Amino acid sequence: MKQTRTQDISIKTQTGSAPANEAAALPVRPGRAFGGGLLRKAGVLALLLGFPLGASLLTAGEKPHQPQYRFTEITLPGPGEALGINDSGLVTGAYSDPVTGDWVSFVSERGKLTTGISGPDEATYTFLGPANNRGVESGNCGSLTEQQAVLYNIRRGTFTPLPAIPGMPINFANSINDAGHVVGLAFPPGFTALDVGVYDLGMNWFWDGRHYSFITVPGADGGAWVGGINNRDQVSGYYADSSGYWHGFVKDGSHFTTFDVPGADYTLVSGINNDGVVTGGYAGADGVPHGYIWFAGQAVTVDVTIGGAIVTEWLGLNDHGDLAGEYFDTAFVNHAVIAERVDGE
Repeated sequence: MKQTRTQDISIKTQTGSAPANEAAALPVRPGRAFGGGLLRKAGVLALLLGFPLGASLLTAGEKPHQPQYRFTEITLPGPGEALGINDSGLVTGAYSDPVTGDWVSFVSERGKLTTGISGPDEATYTFLGPANNRGVESGNCGSLTEQQAVLYNIRRGTFTPLPAIPGMPINFANSINDAGHVVGLAFPPGFTALDVGVYDLGMNWFWDGRHYSFITVPGADGGAWVGGINNRDQVSGYYADSSGYWHGFVKDGSHFTTFDVPGADYTLVSGINNDGVVTGGYAGADGVPHGYIWFAGQAVTVDVTIGGAIVTEWLGLNDHGDLAGEYFDTAFVNHAVIAERVDGE
């Protein structure tokens, strides 16, 4: 493993709210104490930036109180993204090393930032996160043409590989719950860790701690991507229909709920928390991708208000309503960012 570095976090913070004309505020648990491809997900947003846009913005009926957030950028050595934030505020993600060009991972906890976390055997691509509430991350590491799904114990600094899926040398572990159940996506030979947008040849899977089972999303003629799992084993993700349009879904047992952000051309879904709230990104009428949260049929836009931010995508969330993700600046460089709820339920 390459040498890691721990330092005080350098942050950029700004408080803001969701747009006032959006849908209902989503539930946040009370009592939250706020502290002082291989771009498998960055590639999703890069793909979204190339989509033909032109839909109307989110529509809403009632206009209740909007969720309020404090946005904090996690300053990393290179461009990166926050993949998750657990209930204790532990933030995990990955970034591109400006010296080597490798993708490595980071952990941000209680004012300390640990960077340069890399997988064994001189892995050149290590993408870890999100972490569950036990401090275990799901992720993947390896070379450009071979990626192994792994679990990473943050406290111990140890990697545990998941079993290989025969004939699938690229294997991404995308999310883990507190029971150690994991969801991910595997690809056959011919793909690399940088391939995005070709999910129709991928195989979505669920790991119960002992065995894989495989997920087929109804209507996913253009492929699907499972992104999140909560403690009820509800799985979130998105899929492309036969026309190539992307829609969100939540899988609960054998039942699938599909949804679109109202008026959006495309809806991408990443994380899901234990209240069934999901988060991701959508393409709006203003020609700019936005971040959002969705619950019980209602969606609300949540865009980073830090100066220079022009694009937002959320990749994970916790049960307090805090979000983790990335924003792009005017030079189209991505930055890791979190959004902490600062209002009550």
